Amino acid sequence: MSEQSGPHPETVLIVDDLPANLRLLSQMLAGRGYRVRAATSGARALESVRLDPPNLILLDIRMPEMNGFDVCHQLKADARTRDIPIIFISALTEVEDKVSAFRSGGVDYVTKPFQIEEVLARIETHLALRRLQSALQQANARFAHELALAATVQASFLPVQLPQPAGWQVSAHLQPARETSGDFYDLFDLPRGRLAFVMADVVEKGAAAALYMALSWSLLRTYAAATPDRPEEVFRAVNARLLRDAHAVQFVTVFFGVLDPAEGTLIYGNAGQNPPLLVTGDSQSVPRRLATTGPPLGVLEEGCWETRTVALPPGSVLVLYTDGITEAQNAAGDFYGMERLSAAVLSQVGRPAPAIQRAILADLARFAAGAPQPDDIALVVATRDPAILED
Repeated sequence: MSEQSGPHPETVLIVDDLPANLRLLSQMLAGRGYRVRAATSGARALESVRLDPPNLILLDIRMPEMNGFDVCHQLKADARTRDIPIIFISALTEVEDKVSAFRSGGVDYVTKPFQIEEVLARIETHLALRRLQSALQQANARFAHELALAATVQASFLPVQLPQPAGWQVSAHLQPARETSGDFYDLFDLPRGRLAFVMADVVEKGAAAALYMALSWSLLRTYAAATPDRPEEVFRAVNARLLRDAHAVQFVTVFFGVLDPAEGTLIYGNAGQNPPLLVTGDSQSVPRRLATTGPPLGVLEEGCWETRTVALPPGSVLVLYTDGITEAQNAAGDFYGMERLSAAVLSQVGRPAPAIQRAILADLARFAAGAPQPDDIALVVATRDPAILED
């Protein structure tokens, strides 16, 4: 067994009401380089641990006033001391006693009379495990902090205030399944009073998808400003850059549309994204699906996309969404699906965009009924005010 070395030897607290046992264990551990503290009762042990937590505790069971099980229970109930490994050392050999020791939170059990080398081996094993656990906890804490920062940066990509053209209402929502999201939406002003709509979904989730999302967002913004009237050219340029620069086994589906609020027309391209729903009449209308006009971006070097134009007369409702909505499942494994989404939209025709958005999300929540959210959810609702009829 290697001796402790370095400027900070690990501390072992020995708890036993028999001075002879304390002396023997203290000499044995001090000789191997450990810092040793001793307590002759459960109450003194608890006080010692709370003042200066040791790296490991050797704990007797049969002690007056407070036995070892009670000491262990109290230490494990305290967030400051629950991770300290506790090895029971006792003359009790019944299986029930050993089971009670482990149930109370002990990590090991040594029976008296003990062999010194066995005790030393078990101490070193559990100290090594504790070192690994501590390193893992620190790494997880750093990773969680970095993810939180990434989520903050990612959230900054979303519009702080949504454009609200005269005669129109726009509402948007993003609900990541994890700390960061591969789904994103964007709305931004273009020349001549036009408004750009982007709804996108990066394949997979997590940190890698978030990085790919940031790149896709930046490229879409850049090329949309250059050729806003030609979604097919935007897709072609973004696709080329993703293939050239990303070198990732990922891709992104994108709906890109340019709305002329005054004319009530939308030119759009759909690179593999879920088809947005458009209702142009009353609640009895059948929602139109703005279907795919080309493949996702970042897949094919020679992709081909089309640009289409659609009219949005007064009273129209446009709903953009990602598959986190339609592919949401309830406890029975059923999918929310396009039909239910269409019904939810139709039931809200004539209401303001924020109200329609809230109704869709509420219906989705009722359907899922507490089932875990497996995928990111993004939703944008745009409505055009009804025409005002003059007398």
